[in-house]
Amino acid sequence: MKYIVVIALLAVMPALADWRWEGRAEARQAVAEARRARAEAMREVAQARREVQREMCSAHNQWRTDFRRAQADLAREMRQAREELRRTVRSWR
Repeated sequence: MKYIVVIALLAVMPALADWRWEGRAEARQAVAEARRARAEAMREVAQARREVQREMCSAHNQWRTDFRRAQADLAREMRQAREELRRTVRSWR
C-alpha cells in the first residue's frame, strides 16, 4: 500500500509542478496587465491635470486683463470727474 501511494505521488508530482508553473505564468500576466492599465490611467490623469492647469491659467490671464482694463477705465473716469469738478469750482468763483 505504501508503495502504491509513493508511486502515485511520483506520478502526480510532475503534473502538480506543471500546474503550479502555469498558475504562476497566468498570475504574472495578470500583474503585467494590471501594471499596464495603471500606467495608462496615470497618463490619462496627468493629461487631464495639464488640461485643467492650462484652462485655469487662461482664465486667470483673462481675468487679469479684464481687471486691468477696468482699473484703467476707472482711473480715466476719476480724472474726468476731477477735471469737471475743478471746472465747476472755477466757474463759481
